[in-house]
Amino acid sequence: MTHRAIVFRRLCLLALALTLWGAAWPALAQDGGQGSTTIHVVQRGETLFQIAMRYGTTVDAIAQANGIDDPRYITVGQRLLIPNVQSSDSAGTVTLHTLQPGETLETLARHYHTPPAELAAANHMTNPAQLYVGQEIAVPLSLEQGGDVEPRALYHVQTGDNLARVAVHYGVGVAALAEANALSPSAPLFVGQTLWIPGSAAQAPLRDLPPPFTDCELSPVPAVQGKTLSIHLQTSEYVTLSGTFLGYPVQLVTEDATQHYALFGVHAFTAAGVYPMVLTATREDGTQTTLTLRVQVVEGGYSSETISLTTEQQDLLNPQVTEPEWELFARVMSSFTARRYFDGVMGLPSSGAISSPFGTRRSYNGGELRTFHSGTDFAAPPGSPVVAPAAGVVVLAEELPVRGNAVAIDHGWGVVTAYFHLSAINVAVGDVVTAGQTIGAVGSTGRSTGPHLHWEMWVGGVQVDPMQWVQRSFP
Repeated sequence: MTHRAIVFRRLCLLALALTLWGAAWPALAQDGGQGSTTIHVVQRGETLFQIAMRYGTTVDAIAQANGIDDPRYITVGQRLLIPNVQSSDSAGTVTLHTLQPGETLETLARHYHTPPAELAAANHMTNPAQLYVGQEIAVPLSLEQGGDVEPRALYHVQTGDNLARVAVHYGVGVAALAEANALSPSAPLFVGQTLWIPGSAAQAPLRDLPPPFTDCELSPVPAVQGKTLSIHLQTSEYVTLSGTFLGYPVQLVTEDATQHYALFGVHAFTAAGVYPMVLTATREDGTQTTLTLRVQVVEGGYSSETISLTTEQQDLLNPQVTEPEWELFARVMSSFTARRYFDGVMGLPSSGAISSPFGTRRSYNGGELRTFHSGTDFAAPPGSPVVAPAAGVVVLAEELPVRGNAVAIDHGWGVVTAYFHLSAINVAVGDVVTAGQTIGAVGSTGRSTGPHLHWEMWVGGVQVDPMQWVQRSFP
């Protein structure tokens, strides 16, 4: 082998080693000094902007160094040459902020002391009005941030207000209030004008909500197909609240005059996307204020299965059999009671193992996947006890052609649970049951291929996953 061939072979081995090393480590410094060049291996979930902020450089510089035409598209494992790396630990830091109801580009910019244009560029925003609750916002932080006094609240000017009156209400100086809003101390105010109230930088991010709304919480976000969404609204005065989301009414319950709650069921077949939730507050004098929130719905990740029915069970798929029962059952399960009986995490209705989860797309005897499993099935021995997972009132206790021996319990606030295919019913309509009380026994009555318990839950007239309620409490 010639000397030139030996040198070439060694260079190839060295290049291979560097490639393997780069794949094993996210960043490989080629020069440790100020303004050094680094090789970065793209990790899952990273964007070019986040990478640029991490190394104190720019998206354009990385794109130009790597011949990237569209900075929006990079792939996991891609090796990027990072030019002009800065050595400062603070430069290029990025924080991710989850957008809450009432937060806007302007409130985030004020809270993080970051120009709105920089926030928009960092997140490829073309229309800030398209922000939605639960959206993750990348916030670039610089050395200059964090030391200034920031607004601690937002105030919407009411009839008769002036700077002095607002300053006294919040315990701040008139001069400080005027300076925070770029006004003169004698400037007149107009109704509906937004004032930034100066305060401590340790305060929580600001929320811009129209009066009388003072706070709003949605949980969990994003909303998920087939899951329950909890809504908590606070108002500055007593109002009557109503709302709509995904074509269904939002049924709110008021407690302590200014605390309002709602539980909303997201249908399992809701297409993933961002939808408006419209909430309306009506004051005692009849005036109304509307709050519109953009809420994201994501897929539930449900699987599919085929159910085989015997010849004797084929008639149970006949609409003449199923539809009358469905109308009766849907009417019972869509009831709304203002009193809440449930409290905390729900228990399990059966000790059997789960044999079929909620949401599975179903085909009967090889047909189309046009339905879904509307509850959770528990495989348990015939005759084993079925218990109430929470307190409530029995609203159904009878034999049905498809669902077999069935029991339904109203837990209040639009939450109703049902239990199918029972071999025995131990309660009657009107009974008040407690958590853990035996309400029936596992069986195989109705449209059933074997002994099991089908546990179903409706929230606001929509079928949802009951197992979510076993894992967390609502509201």
